[in-house]
Amino acid sequence: MWGYAPSHAHHNRVLYNHLHTLGQGVLSDMGAVYTLGISPGTVVSHNVIHDVHAFDYGGWGLYTDEGSTGVVMENNLVYRTKTGGFHQHYGRENLIRNNILAFSQTDQLQRTRKEAHVSFTFERNLVLYDRGTLLGSQWADDRVNVDSNLYWNRAGEVRFPGNRSLEEWRTAMGHDLHSVVADPQFLDPSRHDFRLAAGSPAFGLGFVPFDSGKAGRLTPRTLTAGLPPVPSSFEGLPSPHP
Repeated sequence: MWGYAPSHAHHNRVLYNHLHTLGQGVLSDMGAVYTLGISPGTVVSHNVIHDVHAFDYGGWGLYTDEGSTGVVMENNLVYRTKTGGFHQHYGRENLIRNNILAFSQTDQLQRTRKEAHVSFTFERNLVLYDRGTLLGSQWADDRVNVDSNLYWNRAGEVRFPGNRSLEEWRTAMGHDLHSVVADPQFLDPSRHDFRLAAGSPAFGLGFVPFDSGKAGRLTPRTLTAGLPPVPSSFEGLPSPHP
């Protein structure tokens, strides 16, 4: 159900999927994993998501849309999206924890709507970027719990809404009291190797490494024979079947 209307959806599990090459600059308002409505017990975990590119707005990795409630998103690797590794339009008490979110083009994280209740908890996540802004849209209230995260901008300073430093952000908003701005020390993120070096500051935040190599299909792919030619809008884009 849209919004906070009663729903029969609950305890769904979205696990160990490899989701990529979505949107391809043709579609908008989309995410690799999309939720909406009240869905207690739902878990989105151990997925690898990359190359989600919208035509206009959107193009998110993890997308809790209208009324998403009671959803846990953890241990996901998300990289190379257009508008954010994570976006919440509006929802209640979702938990976004222990994810790696890297290399979004515009905003790294987005929250669209301020609400009277706690929208979500965002903790022990590693956010790496080299362009765009860290936090986009609505963060000017205390109805989110944001703490114990690591942020790193390979292209310059990490700045929070209002062009604040981490210390200024803490003082003004009370968020990220135990978060750090530091190089996470991934082994080779430019080549999609997001394993952490032994001395990574992420471990001091309680981040728990996960094996992203376990995501994806368990059997060889089988392509349907006799498909029509690829539409011209998609020509020249990376193959969805590397």
